[in-house]
Amino acid sequence: MKKLIVFVVLMMSGTGYMMSQSCNSCRVSSYNYYKYEELDKAKEMSDFCITCDKNMRDPRVWYYRGLIYQGIHINKNFKSLDSDAADKSFEAYKKALLYNFLDPSLQTLDIENKEDDLMKFFQALMNQKTKFTDESITMDIIQNQYPTLANIFVNKGVDAYQNTKEYDKALKYFKNSLFVSSMSGKIDTPVVYYAGLSANKAKKYDEAKEYFTLCTKLGYGTNNKEKANNYFFLADIYRSKGDTAKYIETLKKGIEKYPKDNNALVVELINYYLSISKVDEAKNYLNIAIQNDSLNPTYQFAIGTIYDSKDKDFDKAAEYYKKAISFKADYFDANYNLGALYFNQAVDIYTKANDEKDDKKYKALKEQGDSKMKLALPYLEKAFQLEPKDLSTLESLKNVYYRLQMMDKYEDFKKKIDEVKKGK
Repeated sequence: MKKLIVFVVLMMSGTGYMMSQSCNSCRVSSYNYYKYEELDKAKEMSDFCITCDKNMRDPRVWYYRGLIYQGIHINKNFKSLDSDAADKSFEAYKKALLYNFLDPSLQTLDIENKEDDLMKFFQALMNQKTKFTDESITMDIIQNQYPTLANIFVNKGVDAYQNTKEYDKALKYFKNSLFVSSMSGKIDTPVVYYAGLSANKAKKYDEAKEYFTLCTKLGYGTNNKEKANNYFFLADIYRSKGDTAKYIETLKKGIEKYPKDNNALVVELINYYLSISKVDEAKNYLNIAIQNDSLNPTYQFAIGTIYDSKDKDFDKAAEYYKKAISFKADYFDANYNLGALYFNQAVDIYTKANDEKDDKKYKALKEQGDSKMKLALPYLEKAFQLEPKDLSTLESLKNVYYRLQMMDKYEDFKKKIDEVKKGK
């Protein structure tokens, strides 16, 4: 029995000795496997290495781990080992940077989430008296590894945003990219923009506001139109947050800053004023838009709708609808609205005619109504060519053909309407 106890004690001692030896050598082994591109073995060794208490604050262990997992992400032969390899590399490099300080108070800094801690980190780097376990580790991470990791996160962010529509994940990747870029003293403005888009899609409006505010300050964009769009996105965020005053203020700021390249901002402001029936304000900004782009059919159409539906000035409305069509012959809305305008005028005249007891006056009014219907016909027919399944257009044309006694066309359009309704 005593022999058995002695044997067990010896075995336990031996195991402890072997584990101790492994903990001592795993750091070097993990790097050697990495160096010779045996990343599966390097990963296995690194995963074991960080479980050893004596390695938990060794910057070299975390530095090598960062290299290994970054290599796994990049190397197509090993990428399947871990789908989160880039994230693990990111975390490993952060720990390597902090644990590389010999001062224990610097090792606990939260450099990713706290600005004050990040400032302390940079101050320590700039201080010649700061002592490191190995200063070259910090320099390599910041100067060489972080730029590579920044690009990796951008690509992952774009994939999450465009392909999988995982906007929270995209935001995380873009934020990671911005963080590692900032560690090298760089602001990657396109990534700030992408982060803003992702935050907005993820409905994290406070974060989105910060990113697009920064975009406006940095003047992000390849031209003034793109720069003006930053104000559009920022205004949309304020609208989503329910801050109408800041929404309007931001649109106006963008229009003032980019007076020749603000179409999206002007249209947004016009639509807002129309939605709250502030017609005069809408007209003012439409006139600004037309001054900036007098050949834009959308603006001509928009001011036409104001004269049509709000002011009931049908002659002015027709004038602007015709301008819109002259700039864009295949403009469905302008063709339909102009046809509908004449059609409605004809219906009003027919109504008056039906109430008229004097036969002579009745015939005169009916002729006026027919004349308006004839004016409506070419525009509604053009609208039908452009949108052959639009029920409003089909119904209007059917009625026009009936009023003008074009009965073959009338019967034909009755059938078309039935086919469209059955198709739906």
